[in-house]
Amino acid sequence: MFALLAGVGFLPLFGGPGYEQSLASGLVLPSAAAIAVALELSAGPGLAPLACVVRGMGHGLVLVGVAFVTALLHALRVGACDFWGGTTFFVLTAGVGAPLGGVWGALVAEAARARRRRRLWCVLLALAAPLAGVAVSVARFYASPMIFAFDPFFGYFSGSLYDTIVDVRAELWTYRAGTLATLAGAGLAASSLARTGAGVLTLRPLRGDRGAAARLAAGLVALLVSLAGCFEGPSLGHWQSAASIGSALGGHASGPRCDVLHTDSLLAGQVALLVRDCEQQLAAVERRLGARLDGRLTVYAFRDANQKRELMGAAETSIAKPWRREVYVQVAGFPHPVLGHEIAHVVAGTFARGPLRVGGGWWPNPGLIEGTAVAASPDDDELTDAQWARAMLDLGLLPPMRDLFSLRFLGQSAEKSYTAAGAFVTWVLDRWGPGVVHAWYGGDPLDALVGLRWDALDAEFRSSLLSLTMPAESSTYASAKFRRPGVWARTCPHVVDALDRAADRCRDEHRFARAADLYERALASDPQDWHARLDRARVELRYRDEAAGREQLAAVVADEGAPRTWRDRAQEALADDDLLHGRDARAVEAYRVVAARTLDEDAARTLEVKALGPGDPRARRAIVDLLIGEPGRPVDSWIGALSTGVWAGETRDPLAAYLAGKNLVSHEDWANAASWLDAALAAGVPTARIGRELLRERAVCACALADAAALARMRDEVEAAGSPFAAGAGGRREWVLRLVARCK
Repeated sequence: MFALLAGVGFLPLFGGPGYEQSLASGLVLPSAAAIAVALELSAGPGLAPLACVVRGMGHGLVLVGVAFVTALLHALRVGACDFWGGTTFFVLTAGVGAPLGGVWGALVAEAARARRRRRLWCVLLALAAPLAGVAVSVARFYASPMIFAFDPFFGYFSGSLYDTIVDVRAELWTYRAGTLATLAGAGLAASSLARTGAGVLTLRPLRGDRGAAARLAAGLVALLVSLAGCFEGPSLGHWQSAASIGSALGGHASGPRCDVLHTDSLLAGQVALLVRDCEQQLAAVERRLGARLDGRLTVYAFRDANQKRELMGAAETSIAKPWRREVYVQVAGFPHPVLGHEIAHVVAGTFARGPLRVGGGWWPNPGLIEGTAVAASPDDDELTDAQWARAMLDLGLLPPMRDLFSLRFLGQSAEKSYTAAGAFVTWVLDRWGPGVVHAWYGGDPLDALVGLRWDALDAEFRSSLLSLTMPAESSTYASAKFRRPGVWARTCPHVVDALDRAADRCRDEHRFARAADLYERALASDPQDWHARLDRARVELRYRDEAAGREQLAAVVADEGAPRTWRDRAQEALADDDLLHGRDARAVEAYRVVAARTLDEDAARTLEVKALGPGDPRARRAIVDLLIGEPGRPVDSWIGALSTGVWAGETRDPLAAYLAGKNLVSHEDWANAASWLDAALAAGVPTARIGRELLRERAVCACALADAAALARMRDEVEAAGSPFAAGAGGRREWVLRLVARCK
């Protein structure tokens, strides 16, 4: 046992007390305790029933001690990310599960003592209960929307690989309260039993023995409490079903092919638009993949990431279950940014094999699963997936395709692996057609389908990438985007991301001293946490010590080891401070320099807007209120909207009209937004980037309003020779054209 857990501890994230180490221990220790206790107790003369239970718990606790010492040794080797938090996790999972396994072993000993081939029966029966628990969790995963699992033996499995914040939940405490009730009930019930001279268990005479009667009654009550916890699982958050999740969400709407179960906080118009979005994205994915989904598609739309985590297990990560024809997302603006990707998983299931209906046949291929979804529903990034893959190739970061379409996919960062896999599947889809992708997804080897070995496929794919036109700075920003390590290679990802989230919450609640302290703690665990480093400096600059904040930001700007994206954000924060303190020329120059080298379309456009403001007092006022905030005050959306409205109403400036329209889009006031955006387009766009966003937002409005004429007009303007998109990288242009085609 020590050797096994010691070996596991050398894997990333398994060194030291924490979620992964606790899960591994929880999967091993209860079975080991059950086997050891069953073999020992069944071999000798029967002990008193209570002594058997105590022996079982004791063996389990000994194994817990061995596993914890192993975790401590690894913590000394690699450092402990969160000793007390990890220890709590360990105690509530393996620390309780192993004694329960020992008690189960005591029961197995009673059943196996008189059997022939006693040792075999002990092993088989000892493994039966832990394996049955795993089987129940798998069955719930398959038969319901939930992906998490609570189990009497291993404790807790979060379900999602990409949600890095995995902490001790209130539900785990209540679940383990039920387990402790089970242990207490077993001990009290055992104390009410006796063993006859023949070794047979019998109930102690209760008449005249009030203590035995009271212990038996208490034991039965404890066991009933534990059983009640099982039945009340949905209300306690221990398990869920489709019915319980639908009841918790409270809303339901249907279209011709989509059923949407949604949070009942949505307005009727939002629900109707979400249903229409589902219908349109389903049809678009089917056209792209050359397949049709039989039956209906169900979308679960949760209020936010927290509600999604509580009810089905995934927080920030969206999920699809193709075999159930269901997708699980949180509510977002129209058009939903990830709904098409998740729908693609379900549509791809129509040509998949195996019970899960996922790519690779009976052995899932994560690269093929995610790459197909990316190819079927690309996002609106600055570059196309192929252009990002070309940038990876230029940097020497593009992995061999054969490795990418294997379990090595999980060893890369999500952004890198998803993007590269999507680019390759898109290439295969365009070159050989949907039929080859269908067969590959169904489990047939790609090299056999196309008659090319993997090394030849890789070479031809890379050759196709070299023909692409690439914008300036693509390599710089690809380096920042794709050199980030995946979760398995990061330092203390669960702890760092939890600290960052808590710090962000404190910052937003104006608890600036607490936020700064939490950012410091995150940096102590991971000095390469650029989010913490930048936001700590911003908090200092705006709310605590301006000189210290500027010094910290300047250090980020000057750090050659920092990713370019973070250095640019630090430079922007310094320019914001210059603008607030009347150093307009210096601020404008910094905005323009950073915008000129920034590939991030949204960030560069915001910089251009800020650079255009200081020339007009009304524009300056509105841009400060909308995007920066006064010294010592965060941005107030109401004040920003008021200032922008005054500026737009008095001047009809195209930049003001654009900002008014864009903010109306974010508030889903589609008709008014369209009017302001049309006015901005008619007056002439100040920059190409702002022009591209104007056309994009106007196309979204046209889609939301089902305005066919406006959709056709947007398509023509995007495709025109003099379009602002003529100077763009290509990714967002393709997204707008797909949106227009989908909405028509």
